[in-house]
Amino acid sequence: CRRVAASPNTLSHPFSYHFFIIASPYFLTAFLDECTQQAKDQGLTGPAFVAKSIIPRLIRSGRQALCLQSFYTAGPKEVRAWTIMKGTLAPQAAGVIHTDFERGFIKAEVCAFDDFKKYHDGKPSMAGPKEAGKYRQEGKLYEMQDGDIVVFMHNTSGGKKK
Repeated sequence: CRRVAASPNTLSHPFSYHFFIIASPYFLTAFLDECTQQAKDQGLTGPAFVAKSIIPRLIRSGRQALCLQSFYTAGPKEVRAWTIMKGTLAPQAAGVIHTDFERGFIKAEVCAFDDFKKYHDGKPSMAGPKEAGKYRQEGKLYEMQDGDIVVFMHNTSGGKKK
C-alpha cells in the first residue's frame, strides 16, 4: 500500500499500487509497454515477449469457474449483454431483463453470435442469418447458450384482474 497526496493541501489517501495499475487503462498500457521495452532491451523479441494484460483471461476464468454465460439483446438504440448461469432456460433468461417477460413468455427468437458474425454481411440486421437458416424460434424448454442473440416474445396484459 502506498500513500499519494492528491494535492499539497489535502491529506494523503492510501491505495494499492497494483489496483491503481489494473484499474487505470492508461497506466496499464504504459506499464505493459514498459515491460515489452525491457524485454527488447534484453534481446528478447517476438510475439512471446510482448507483455499483455491478464485481465481478459482472469475475467474468462472467473466466469467459467462461476458457471456464468452471456446472451445479447439488440435494438435500434443499443446492444446489451445479460449474464446468466449456465443451464438457464429461456423464460428465466427473459426474467433477468424484466420479471414480466418471464411471466408472459411465449417464445424466443435466437441466433448464435458466431452465426450472426458469419452471415450478417456487414448489415445490422438478422436478414443474413435468417436466409441461411440460422435464426430459429425456441420455446420454454430451450437452454440458453453462451453468445445467443435473442428477441423474447411475451404477452403481459396490463388490465386489472377481476
